[in-house]
Amino acid sequence: MSDTNNINKENMLNFLEFLSEDRIMVGPVDTGKVVEYREASFSEITIDDRVSYNSIKAYYFPQTELMFTFENDEVVDNTDIPGYLIFGAKPCDLEALKVMSTVYSTGKYADPFFQRRFDANFLIGIGCINQKPGCFCQEMGIDKGYSDYCDIMLKDNGDSYSIEHLSEKGKQALISYAQKKNQDEFSDFLNRNTTEQSTCLRNTPEPPSCLEPPPRLKLDVKKDDSDYFDIIDWAKVTETCKGCGICTYICPTCYCFDFKDVSKKDIAKRYKCWDSCMYPKFTLHASGHNPREHRFERYRQRVLHKYKYVPENFEDRVACTGCGRCVRSCPVGINIKEIVKEILVKEK
Repeated sequence: MSDTNNINKENMLNFLEFLSEDRIMVGPVDTGKVVEYREASFSEITIDDRVSYNSIKAYYFPQTELMFTFENDEVVDNTDIPGYLIFGAKPCDLEALKVMSTVYSTGKYADPFFQRRFDANFLIGIGCINQKPGCFCQEMGIDKGYSDYCDIMLKDNGDSYSIEHLSEKGKQALISYAQKKNQDEFSDFLNRNTTEQSTCLRNTPEPPSCLEPPPRLKLDVKKDDSDYFDIIDWAKVTETCKGCGICTYICPTCYCFDFKDVSKKDIAKRYKCWDSCMYPKFTLHASGHNPREHRFERYRQRVLHKYKYVPENFEDRVACTGCGRCVRSCPVGINIKEIVKEILVKEK
């Protein structure tokens, strides 16, 4: 990376303070047990090469979100959407947000709440240096060191950051900061990089691996669903599953939800709340019939949804970025990567 794209870390911190004047700061915080994304002050944020326990998903798709209030025969849309300054997101989470955006911002089921949050947030990513236990981003075709699905992409150089990508929002924020704070370093950087559109500022490509990258994990979208129902022994590979749902809650691309209505006196509110395909009542019909009565059927749906149904319906995107959170957090050690690999072996 050329030094021409480097920004001193102290100046970058000042830029973040400028951005946080009208946004809530979010970043990775070391809790003493895990690193997790939280609302935090600058002094609490930890920037190192660890992957956080949770992802940035909740700042675009909250676990519980007010949608409407019903009062005096009037429906009031919730427009109280906070803006977050999210710092330090890893490429796996940025690519996961790309999946979420495709699902929630396109087609007839586009979600205006997601879009409002997306527009309000400012997102700064930092690449990973090393592969982590349980991670398999490379097998999902993801560069662990870079993603362009953010406003600014940084590379940590020790005493400085290299700016490797700028969106138009990111560039305008840098221009505003440089003008208001008379920051010569940022002004010089912007003078060297005057493109109007989102741009990759990597002046030199990452060194190629001496090993051929593994084939991308994806199921054949042209096959019928039933072709996968018995391709492996689903009951056997999931026999230890507890149905706890942690894999869905911790996943950066799981986006299923339910509606909850709460009424008090003359006011009713509708909330959107996370749900999980691993729960028995997720597909329970009003008649009492449940098409996924058994736990292995629910896990099979989870795998097929990520690796077949989403690519089939949304621009060939796979709803898994290999972040490894489900692998590391599963209390019984179920590994979705190994299950998909077993399927692919049986397909040959």
